[in-house]
Amino acid sequence: MLGDHLQDKMKFYGNPSCLRSAMCLFTAAEKGVDLDSHYVDPNGGAGSAEVQALAPHGLLPALKDVDFVVCGQEGIMSYLNDKGFGPSLSPRNGVVRAIMYQWNQLATNNAMPAVSGIMAGGGDAAAASACFDLLNSHLASKSNPALRGDFICGGFSFADVHWAAMAQGCMLADSSDIVESRPAVAKWWGLVKSHPSTSKENIRAYDVLPTKTDISGNSLRDVQINV
Repeated sequence: MLGDHLQDKMKFYGNPSCLRSAMCLFTAAEKGVDLDSHYVDPNGGAGSAEVQALAPHGLLPALKDVDFVVCGQEGIMSYLNDKGFGPSLSPRNGVVRAIMYQWNQLATNNAMPAVSGIMAGGGDAAAASACFDLLNSHLASKSNPALRGDFICGGFSFADVHWAAMAQGCMLADSSDIVESRPAVAKWWGLVKSHPSTSKENIRAYDVLPTKTDISGNSLRDVQINV
């Protein structure tokens, strides 16, 4: 079990159309960490000056916990995992952890550019589909006994956080068929959406993911535990 006593609500800076921000919000909800979220305009408008003062080169997303600042989704997710509550989202088994990192990287390096592109109204839907084909094959035929379970690495892990952001991006881009037409992915997505927080707090991480309304309203959801 991990977790520290949290005396102050952390401040999170991001953008609702940013898949990296979505990963961080999802992680906070999974780990039972309250976040006070602040919208940052990626084009230099609202919130940009504050982030420039906090983060090197204005790197987003950014997180401020009292006097400590960490930037970029991987650092933020790692910090929230350690500061939050419940089992770690990083598997203890070395083989499973290595496979998790592989799927994390496939999400950020391969799926994210394609999904971000279709969210912006362009991009390559075929490239996004190819990434979800890989995920579907993996979920449908996990042969390694260490990966037994309903999620990408068996138990719920950072791999599921990464791909949940990708799946939600497809929904926001009106490309739900990329997820729902692949049986194993569709089953996994249903489990992710109904999955209770690993922290045992009264929250579902899926509920904090940005929506079309959030994007159009330039708003970023807070993470509020037990409200």
